[in-house]
Amino acid sequence: MPDPATWEARARTAEARVEELASERARLWEELQTLRAERRAVEHYQATVGEMEQTASWKVTRPLRDAKRLLHKLRVLIAERR
Repeated sequence: MPDPATWEARARTAEARVEELASERARLWEELQTLRAERRAVEHYQATVGEMEQTASWKVTRPLRDAKRLLHKLRVLIAERR
């Protein structure tokens, strides 16, 4: 006959492992939900930017933004040469 103490010890070990796995599963589920929420937020902001970039004012002011970017690059280059 199998030793009852050995069987009971194995059962306790198995129960502890089941609890560990259930805890890990819960943690992973929470992480998944957080990642899904973050992904939805990113998609929302990407859509908002996409809508903004399609406006007439965004399109009209593009040359100004490009000129500002170029001026900034020139200032950095000049500062590096000093």
